[in-house]
Amino acid sequence: MSRFLTTLRAGYDRHSLVALALLFAVYTAVGVNWFHLLDLSRGMDWLLVGIWALMTALLCREVQPVRDLPLVLVAFGGGLVIEGWGTQTELWSYFTAERPPIWILPAWPVAALTIERLARMLDPLLPRRHEGLLWLLLLPPFVLAMTRFLWPSIHLWMSPVVVLLMVGVLLSPGDRRRDLLLFLAGSLLGILLEYWGTSRRCWTYYTGEIPPVEAVFAHGFASVAFERGARLFGWLRQKLWGLGHGSVKGVEETGVGG
Repeated sequence: MSRFLTTLRAGYDRHSLVALALLFAVYTAVGVNWFHLLDLSRGMDWLLVGIWALMTALLCREVQPVRDLPLVLVAFGGGLVIEGWGTQTELWSYFTAERPPIWILPAWPVAALTIERLARMLDPLLPRRHEGLLWLLLLPPFVLAMTRFLWPSIHLWMSPVVVLLMVGVLLSPGDRRRDLLLFLAGSLLGILLEYWGTSRRCWTYYTGEIPPVEAVFAHGFASVAFERGARLFGWLRQKLWGLGHGSVKGVEETGVGG
């Protein structure tokens, strides 16, 4: 037990304090701007408090700004696309009837970072044998299931694009073990988030389920997609940074400019 606590504490440092301060700033901004949406007559929602406490604790662990910032940007943009698609096609709707609501968007990068941390913690628990088989048994079937789930909206242009994007994620190169860890971690968090949201009628799917199974696993697949996007973001940044350094180096070597 002492060894586990030592390992757990080792994941927190001064970067964790900065992350915690930024999180509370985001929480405060959302709470102040959309305070009128809260129904205080029902008392404290302890499930919601527990979910956000867990997410905050995990997010503040092993903070690496260079690694995390691309994921934050990609998850925010990806969350906007996902919410816009789902609400515009009426696959799900929010109690405010917004398409999509702005207040839900900060939850996407927070969840993406939480899932990234949780995936790291699950790594020792996932057997290294048959990773390729597990990947084939989980991710492609999810794409088929989600395609079936969104089929009532397939006549709207956004839904075929989403199907193509999911297939693109499957076909793009990636670490299959990393994919599995993110998919499982995202799905675990998805159980909590989707149960809370649908049981409180914060959002409602067209099927009326609390929650649909596809929605739970969608958090896992979205995490895999965000990882692909963050990796591409990092690659582009490295290339552009390298070009910039190359030009400066050339100036210094040739003596151009003085």
